[in-house]
Formats: sequence, C-alpha cells, structure tokens
Amino acid sequence: MMKNISIRLKDDFIKEADKLAKLELVDKSVIIREALEKGFAEVRLQTALDKFSEEKASTSEAAEIAGLSVGEMMDELVKRGLRPKFTKEDLQGGLGRALRVVK
Repeated sequence: MMKNISIRLKDDFIKEADKLAKLELVDKSVIIREALEKGFAEVRLQTALDKFSEEKASTSEAAEIAGLSVGEMMDELVKRGLRPKFTKEDLQGGLGRALRVVK
C-alpha cells in the first residue's frame, strides 16, 4: 500500500526529476520514488557498515540492517577494506541455511 506525503524539495532536484521523467516517459513521481528507494538502500548499507566498523553489529546483524544476505554483506565489507568478523551466530546461521539448501 502506498501513502501520500508532502515534502519540500530543492528546485534543482525537481528539474532533474522532470528531465529524467521526460527521457523515460514516466511521471515525475516515479523518478522521485525510485530515487528515494535507491537512497534508502544506500542509507541502510552505510548504517550497517558504520555499526559493523564500530563493532556494534556482527556480520549477520549488519546484513540484516542493510537488507542483504550475509554473503553480499561480506562482499561489501571486503570492497571497503573492512574485515568480516565471524561470530558463533554467523556460523550457525550460515550452516542452517546451507543445510536447508542441501535438503
């Protein structure tokens, strides 16, 4: 379900949304919604990376925050030069998922 909200946006943002909407032949609201969704994904990932680097989240907790699988989160950590730390819960979760796939 979608809800309507009201927000204030800078003129440059609106102009860019208008340009892209014309190029893609869609309504400006579609472009703004896409931008917000992609922006939220980046914010979730950055929050997860921050929590992980502050040792306030394990690899699996960071993955959950970011909305990624543990493997995808590990790839993101490696890309950024952060060393994944494996906890007992990470290993148990990974083993549990592997066993479900094998069955």
